[in-house]
Amino acid sequence: MSSISAPRTGLSTAHVEKQWGWFAALGVGMLIAGGIASANLFASTLASVFYIAAMMLLGAVMQIVHAFTSRDWKRRALYLLTGIFYGAAGGLAVYDPVFSALGITIGIGALLVASGVFRGISGLLDRTRRGWGWIAASGCLTFFVGAFILSQPLVGLWFLGGLLTVDLIFQGWGFIAFGLALRARRRASRGAPSHA
Repeated sequence: MSSISAPRTGLSTAHVEKQWGWFAALGVGMLIAGGIASANLFASTLASVFYIAAMMLLGAVMQIVHAFTSRDWKRRALYLLTGIFYGAAGGLAVYDPVFSALGITIGIGALLVASGVFRGISGLLDRTRRGWGWIAASGCLTFFVGAFILSQPLVGLWFLGGLLTVDLIFQGWGFIAFGLALRARRRASRGAPSHA
């Protein structure tokens, strides 16, 4: 007869609590990176575009290699064309990163407008439920942010860098808070009386 025992989470929790300093240090590093990115949003935007382009080119190479693993010539041709077009898109982003940044930003703006419209409609359809106004208001806000982006195409020169900066800063504060919470938990568990 086999017995089922509870997983031993105490060891893994204690291990993570010991690592609180690394989480806090990671957060500080991300805050510093966010500060550097905020110093020149245009350069951060270009760095974001080059990163996206590099991942697209890598994906294109993998798709082209995958094409030659297929035995069916129709599928091989389809996979090969997919990889070539994907690589061309990545190459265009490297060739003209400013145009790519503007295109990506316009795409994001259009998607935000659409998302705002649908979220606003969703909020209005849920008028019988409590909190529907918050959903509708968030939809309106998303719509206006998207409309602003679409009305100011040059926003694209700093938009992606701004997103990168905000993301790095929020992640940094999040890791710092998590590290400090782990430290507090570790101190509390050390001070708690042990039960025999």
